[in-house]
Amino acid sequence: MTTLLTVKMTAKGLLIPRATLQQWGEIEVVQEENRIVIQPKTLTTAQERELAAQVLREDGLLLDLGGAPLSPPATPAERAQLAKKLGAGRPLSELVIEERQAGW
Repeated sequence: MTTLLTVKMTAKGLLIPRATLQQWGEIEVVQEENRIVIQPKTLTTAQERELAAQVLREDGLLLDLGGAPLSPPATPAERAQLAKKLGAGRPLSELVIEERQAGW
């Protein structure tokens, strides 16, 4: 995205509007072959990720749960009961084959 700025060249140097510089925060000056580029400082990947997370938090789209699990882990007895319940019936692969043959 290119933004056009109204700048002014003086005897002391190039004047850039203060509002633009404040919006950019930190800047970097890059000397290329035939020009000098003044631009917002490039963010690291970690900084970009944190900035994106901050925006999502502010919009209420990201919630920090604090790392605590929502429920305690299942006990061995509960796991065995679930395995028995979910293991009952025919294998899923057989059901898929039947549905394909039926034209689903």
